[in-house]
Amino acid sequence: MSANSDTSFQIVKSSKGTNKLSYDGYLYIFHRGAIKKEWRCDVRGCKARIHSVDETIIKKSGKHSHPQEYGKDEVTVMKDLLRKRGRETNDNPHVAIGEMTSLLSESAKSLLPNQHALKMMYKRQRVAPPNPVSLEELQLDAENIKTFSNRNFLFYDSGIGPDRIVIFANKENIEFLTMSKIWLADGTKRWQWHHNFVRCEFSSKTQTCPSQA
Repeated sequence: MSANSDTSFQIVKSSKGTNKLSYDGYLYIFHRGAIKKEWRCDVRGCKARIHSVDETIIKKSGKHSHPQEYGKDEVTVMKDLLRKRGRETNDNPHVAIGEMTSLLSESAKSLLPNQHALKMMYKRQRVAPPNPVSLEELQLDAENIKTFSNRNFLFYDSGIGPDRIVIFANKENIEFLTMSKIWLADGTKRWQWHHNFVRCEFSSKTQTCPSQA
């Protein structure tokens, strides 16, 4: 059937990077065409089609063979916007997810993945900063010293300088280490152990441990 021109739709990216068209509560997958594009319903076997030119729907054909999945289109749009926000901003994941989730209908919220999955999806979009060539160039901002569970992972930083010392660990890991009788340390061709002893201080207890190197 034909339809009057309609511009009330959105083009979004799926999790696989393909284009989807969100219109009237349904999702459509790009099927074919260059100037005049044909989109088919994303439910396998459904014959519903939409034809668009530029940013306008010029024709709708076929009927949906399934009930409308309320909220599904909202979730797809929200995920696309969340991935884009992750690429373009340094916003805290909890804040970004909370703000975008608050705009969804109750039907859409019930279809969302759990918070951990959304957080991982958001963080995967981050562009990693270039590797520093020295410890003096190492930049540690608040977001880069947190674990996925939002715990602080920077245990010690002596400050920028040629002899800078940085220790990454959390309190629970350190407490577990103090209960271990044997410590194993490793190095690389560039970073190696140069001393026969390692001096360790935890709370009021100080131990000098002979190295195994």
